[in-house]
Amino acid sequence: MAPMKKDSSPSPLRKKLGIELRRLRQGAKISADEAATRLELSASTISRGETGIVTIHPRDVDAMLRLYGVTDHRKREALLALARKSRERGWWHQYRNVLSSDLVNYISVEYGASTMSSFQTMLLPGVLQTPDYTRAVAKLHPRPTVPKIVEQLVEIRRRRQEMLLEREDPVPLKVVLDESILHRPIGGSKVMKAQLERLLEDAKRPNVELRILPWEVGEHPGLGGPFTLFGFSEPMDLAIVHVENHVNFLLVEDEPDIRHYELVFQRVQESALPVTDSLALVTDKAEGL
Repeated sequence: MAPMKKDSSPSPLRKKLGIELRRLRQGAKISADEAATRLELSASTISRGETGIVTIHPRDVDAMLRLYGVTDHRKREALLALARKSRERGWWHQYRNVLSSDLVNYISVEYGASTMSSFQTMLLPGVLQTPDYTRAVAKLHPRPTVPKIVEQLVEIRRRRQEMLLEREDPVPLKVVLDESILHRPIGGSKVMKAQLERLLEDAKRPNVELRILPWEVGEHPGLGGPFTLFGFSEPMDLAIVHVENHVNFLLVEDEPDIRHYELVFQRVQESALPVTDSLALVTDKAEGL
């Protein structure tokens, strides 16, 4: 068996892979000790792999899937793809002097996801921001950021946009924006006008669905705050939710909590304007700036 690399801080992708492997092992009614013996590994290695403490080589994942009787081709490929991605040292690591560990985890989840659903109440999601909009937001941060760091953050955001929207198989992105975002002139009227025009262009992409939640709705299930729901390749049914606050990023992986956010997103979608009406509202606001 290939060696497993240890990491003191399990990444969300490794943890997700471990959760899936543990479920499959338990579903096959195979103990960790038995799996270790048959795979020629130690029981602690199985345990650490299932908790994300060590990185499991795709060849070992393949052997585990065979042992656990997983014959569904799609499920096998989804798990093997997750194993490969969990081992990759992504392009964002070159910016580790700029990025917090929380943001590194966020980007790694974003990179591994097969779908994204974002509900935003204050700012546009990063994947849809223009460089000037990003600069304006970065300058408002309570902690002073030197211009060089701001430009690195802009570059990181640009790379993330390419990764999600401009590759051959772009990630399906569903976005619901509170209408207040359209009326808050981040960076001034000129910057905001360009941002809204860019938003309309991005909304034309076949993988992007944009809806606006109008003020007239009043109270709604999304009043708890913004979040992004990441889905992974079917038929894996677990997702990861990102909830942002002023201090750090929170990645929610508990299944009941994830189901809660899935229901919230479904309901804010239902309360939002249809896509055509949403784009018309954005157009009106852009033309008025």
